[in-house]
Amino acid sequence: MKTHRRSFVVGALAATALAACTPPAQEAQTPDPAASTAPDPADTIRPLYDPYLTEGAQFPGLEQQAPWSAAMLTALQAMMARSQAAGEPILDFDPLIDAQDYQLTDLNVTTDSVVENSHATARASFNNGGAPVEVVYDLVWENGGWRVDNVRTSRWDLRAIVAG
Repeated sequence: MKTHRRSFVVGALAATALAACTPPAQEAQTPDPAASTAPDPADTIRPLYDPYLTEGAQFPGLEQQAPWSAAMLTALQAMMARSQAAGEPILDFDPLIDAQDYQLTDLNVTTDSVVENSHATARASFNNGGAPVEVVYDLVWENGGWRVDNVRTSRWDLRAIVAG
């Protein structure tokens, strides 16, 4: 089973790398809900914030917190293993809220751009403890749905953190 899983992950990483190196056939477009049959990428991101808006909610580990792309999940798992081996956190904040603590209000999640069946960008903006926060999500179309391939702000990039 491990060999099959490893082969799948290696294959998924190779496919993701190839897709990242191949220029898209068309420019990113603002989504037209009437013309698209694929779900709105923002609909993938919105539910990620439900626990932050629910008093006493339980949070899964980061690996289960979002529908990650195969490549990002593999990178997160490798980072967690390095962190455990080092005995200290590599990621010492929650990337979905760009903070350690939270008191979220005024959540707004929008889709910035979509290349159907390829990639998209969504943006979550909210106030955390009264301070404005904006988190950008890069998504890829995998296994019939949008998967989070990166999370970033103007100050950090999750893919760079997990790779380091």
